[in-house]
Amino acid sequence: MNNENKNIIISADDFGISQLASKNILKLVNCGKVDRVEVMMSKNISSSQAQELLDSSVKIDIHLHLLKNKLDFWQEHARKIEDGAVLRGITFLLKYALGITSKKNIEKEWQRQINDFIKIFGKAPDGISSHEHIHFFPPYFSCVQKLCKKFGITYIRFGKNNSANYSAISKILNWLREKNLKKFNESNLSTADFMISFDWVDDFKAILEQYPTNSSKEVSLHLEKTAEFDILDKIDKKKFQA
Repeated sequence: MNNENKNIIISADDFGISQLASKNILKLVNCGKVDRVEVMMSKNISSSQAQELLDSSVKIDIHLHLLKNKLDFWQEHARKIEDGAVLRGITFLLKYALGITSKKNIEKEWQRQINDFIKIFGKAPDGISSHEHIHFFPPYFSCVQKLCKKFGITYIRFGKNNSANYSAISKILNWLREKNLKKFNESNLSTADFMISFDWVDDFKAILEQYPTNSSKEVSLHLEKTAEFDILDKIDKKKFQA
């Protein structure tokens, strides 16, 4: 974590999805407990918030999404963090089959989000990821690679190796990763050795014990969730020295 453990990369997801998420992320950024911030572009990110991130030492990534007006609603309303990966997956594939979220439409929308990022931060994103890992969907992965090349983005949340099979979601992502591996290897993009979501495992010690000590591990947390915020807020970084 940061200077004390370069093998653990803490990524804070969903900056901009709600006022609470942005507030919690900024607090832990200022405490030096976050390495990368995943920004969801919307009109609700203020110039002062952007400057606060720029003044910190964190990497500022774009967190691509398909949420549109939901981000506006969640600024003033409590956000229900939905479960049910199977139902969300079926809905996602249905929209794609109907052409609502076609590759062409997604590339156009995500290019718009990157342009909005550049307008507020004054530079291209340091890296790229997506809400609910939808950039792992092979047609979208191709879009992301194209956009990375166009905007000079060099880092992607992907993982050089499969993560442990913690859950149905991690198993699906491992399968999708294998589908995209050839394209990734042909690119000049960098990534961590392993990509892990705190949704899958809520124990840092378990994460460290399951992977080689000299490997880099990007661990994503949703600091809008009280439990995940409290864990990172209270953590003693000295316990996780490489």
